[in-house]
Amino acid sequence: MDPFARKMVHGSFVFGGVLLIMFAVLSVVYLHTRPRCSDRVVAQSTGPGNAFTATVMERRCGEDKPFFTHVNLRPAAQDLSVGFFSGSSTEGEVLLIEQDAASSSITLNWSAPSTLNIQCAGCNAALVRKREEHWRNVSINYDLPK
Repeated sequence: MDPFARKMVHGSFVFGGVLLIMFAVLSVVYLHTRPRCSDRVVAQSTGPGNAFTATVMERRCGEDKPFFTHVNLRPAAQDLSVGFFSGSSTEGEVLLIEQDAASSSITLNWSAPSTLNIQCAGCNAALVRKREEHWRNVSINYDLPK
């Protein structure tokens, strides 16, 4: 094969490889900065002694999909962690309701450094998807409509 033709073929493969790498990197950046489902922080409460923080968040994964409201717990010194591609925070999730945050009207109240009271005046009990009574050494009490 002619040396010039060999350089042209080699250059074409290198150029194609660089384009593939650029496509992959830009796809990762796009999917990270514009997740399909992202959480919106609605309310936050840090317990006495600044040991733990409870956060109420709302998520919707598309225009025709339902809203989900959830409460997550984490150590107060730790930032809220979200999935790299999902944009959702599932770590420390103790309550999950298939309802929007405005109509559920969740309030958080710490009665002790390790006791969280969650009141959900507008919650529909049939739409509760997850309800944990304990997380690490935190006890969780619920006041939900019957």
